[in-house]
Amino acid sequence: MVLDTAHAADPTARTNWFAVSMVVMASVIAAFQIGKAPAALPLMQAELGLSLNESVWIISIFNLMGIVIGMFAGALGDRLGHRRLILSGFVAMAAASFLGAGADGFAQLLASRVLEGFGFVVVVAVAPPLFLRFALPRHQRLILGVYGGYWPAGVAVMILVTPLMLDAVGWRGLWTVNGVLVIVMMALVAFATRVRGRDTANVSPPPFGEALRTFTRSGPLVLAFTFATYSSIHVSVVALLPTFYVEAESLGLERVALLTAFVTAVNVVGNILGGIAIHQGVARWKLVIGTFVLIALSATLMYDDGLTFAVRLAAAIFLSFIAGVIPACLFATAAVVARTAALVGATTGLMMQGSQLGQLVGPVAMAKAVTWTGTWDAAPFTLVAAAIGGSILMVWVARIEHRSR
Repeated sequence: MVLDTAHAADPTARTNWFAVSMVVMASVIAAFQIGKAPAALPLMQAELGLSLNESVWIISIFNLMGIVIGMFAGALGDRLGHRRLILSGFVAMAAASFLGAGADGFAQLLASRVLEGFGFVVVVAVAPPLFLRFALPRHQRLILGVYGGYWPAGVAVMILVTPLMLDAVGWRGLWTVNGVLVIVMMALVAFATRVRGRDTANVSPPPFGEALRTFTRSGPLVLAFTFATYSSIHVSVVALLPTFYVEAESLGLERVALLTAFVTAVNVVGNILGGIAIHQGVARWKLVIGTFVLIALSATLMYDDGLTFAVRLAAAIFLSFIAGVIPACLFATAAVVARTAALVGATTGLMMQGSQLGQLVGPVAMAKAVTWTGTWDAAPFTLVAAAIGGSILMVWVARIEHRSR
């Protein structure tokens, strides 16, 4: 499915790269709100007297918000307008950052994270259909591929920057700075997208009920579960990597933080590689299945205690890097399996729900396997199982796509 029929018919049309880059960057800034919390949590616990259970909610509330409202946010954007909704998401994130900076206890801090999570989900759910309005058909799959790197890019930056910010201004200052960044980004997006993209001029907003029925369509639903398998793998590796390196390799925390940031960041390169491959015409389903196979092989090496640390680290880096090909392919597929051009937002919103579900389930499953067996040797089994499941689901997606042609 091509979203940009008007551009396709206009030989003078060009991709508005400024608008596209600002909307993509908007999702990176949104991901900052995820990455800022883990390192700041010990300071918040000490100052606000948070229990361990309360601290877990401060982190995991984003996953819960994504699971609950992902498709709803995308459908709302399809109905009310993607530009209007993404700016509303920024307002929510900015207000939440300032509210959180002034929190005097768990209740206010959690309320701010709920509002922040709402803004995050809205921004990343409606960003793809918004930036596609400003892209020529020949560039759309490349852009969708690159867009898949917003999460690792934002989180990796915050892993590196947060410790420095905490030393300089404390966690409240970190929250305030993020609020200011969100406002600046909102202004840039508003300016860059002020001219309506000509590609959607003839696309009428769908009835809200029709957008919500995306949840019952096999293509978007299977695609969302495929995304869940990917996110469960990547987030399990990244989230538990510090614990693994401290326990299994006896590394210092500072070195672990740098390695974790690097392993997270190389995923962005994989997204770009995936976008280029799709742009060159490589079949998306072949890329995804081939990547899942390489992930499974890398996982077995990464946790093999019979190998040297250098080999295991190289396996972790390669796993994160090559895994980036998958979201590039899946975001590009969203524009194909969406029932109409007007329902791309609902489809990417449903993918967001799948992503957050995988991020919630994956690390828990790996931690349970390691705890139950008492060894990190069990960790690869959860990753390999997810890779097998993802491969099967991608074959299903390819068959659905083939039947819809």
